[in-house]
Amino acid sequence: MALEIVEVSKCRRNLLVEIPSEQFEDEINDLARDYAKKVTVPGFRPGKVPLPVVKQRFRSELREEAAQALVRRSWERAAEEHNLNPIDEPAVKDLSNAPGEPLKFTLTFEVLPALEVTGYTGVAATRKVEEVSDEKIEAAMESLRERHAQFVPFEDGEIRDDHLVALEVDGVFEEGGKPLHEDNVVCVVGSPETNPAFSENLRGARQGETRSFDVSYPEDYHRKQYAGKKVRYTAKIKEIKEKILPEPDDFAKELGLENLEGLRSRVRDELVTKADSDAEKKARDAVLEEILRRNPVEVPDSLVDAEMREFANRIAGNLARQGIDPGKASVDWRKLFEEERPNAEKAVRTALILDAVAGQEGIEVTEAELDSELEKIAEAGRKPVAAVRAQMEKDQQIQSFRDRLRRYKALDFIYRNANISQG
Repeated sequence: MALEIVEVSKCRRNLLVEIPSEQFEDEINDLARDYAKKVTVPGFRPGKVPLPVVKQRFRSELREEAAQALVRRSWERAAEEHNLNPIDEPAVKDLSNAPGEPLKFTLTFEVLPALEVTGYTGVAATRKVEEVSDEKIEAAMESLRERHAQFVPFEDGEIRDDHLVALEVDGVFEEGGKPLHEDNVVCVVGSPETNPAFSENLRGARQGETRSFDVSYPEDYHRKQYAGKKVRYTAKIKEIKEKILPEPDDFAKELGLENLEGLRSRVRDELVTKADSDAEKKARDAVLEEILRRNPVEVPDSLVDAEMREFANRIAGNLARQGIDPGKASVDWRKLFEEERPNAEKAVRTALILDAVAGQEGIEVTEAELDSELEKIAEAGRKPVAAVRAQMEKDQQIQSFRDRLRRYKALDFIYRNANISQG
């Protein structure tokens, strides 16, 4: 058996294998003997089928199975002898198993790139904390009131902005297509989340009234079913509700505070804390970005693909929680994945850099640290720690969780050793 390892790139290797025809034939003969013991061939008693008959009758099956067995053993031998450490299963290509010729094939696989990170200490960055102005405080308080608003029936007036409207909607595509019908479409007139055409045509209407209007959707509309199409809608107003904001002093007391000034003070403290946290995150991100710039590294496609699968699972999970079948959702998955891939590549690149820094600095996660983080997850989910750990072990997630913690520690080390100035 002849083996040759070819470095295709920093991450990809090809294993070229050539097995003499005699060895290939020996493998076929061994399989044929096993076949002869168990196959049934008309005219012969079970287990008494002559070997030449077996080889002739099952010629293609024997060659394919023998090739597969030799491919598998070749890979196991090469991986052990050459310490290959692949990060994915090899793919077989260019397989040639012509009779009388050597068995030839190529196994292509990926490995982690050799990486020694440099310039990860003393990185300069600015930590700038945004000022918490009175305007920001008032805007935050108003946003808090908005979130606690109530919608009450509004039966004797015309629809205006901020009214919540329940509609029965029928739609017909201008160029044909399946008609649309929804019994209970709810929207807030004038809201950024509401299609402007709906807001424009619902203003001034009353409960029980019907409005008809056209909506033209852009070519890049996120719901593929509507992209580049015009729909004629007929909307019957079933119910109108008016938004009522709580009175400031009453609202403050509902939140357990004595008065409006107490609420303003709490909001200010929360904004100050958030501004400080945001400044810290931006500074850490800036340091990490500079290290990534200083240490360009090729990323294995298999790791990027794994990151993309996790992204797809998160999207599918979010849709499922909304009662939407991911397979039937009006989502342009191809475009979504194309847009997300650069983020996946960066996530893999970041993980490789932080793993390398952790290795170079001898950073590890202790059992006490692991237990502490599991306790936080258990507390947030109101579950026993043992149950959280058992579920992670069942899902084979403990090691990946430990790896993430190790990367966090590596980033903490980098940030502590950075040159941070206050902006």
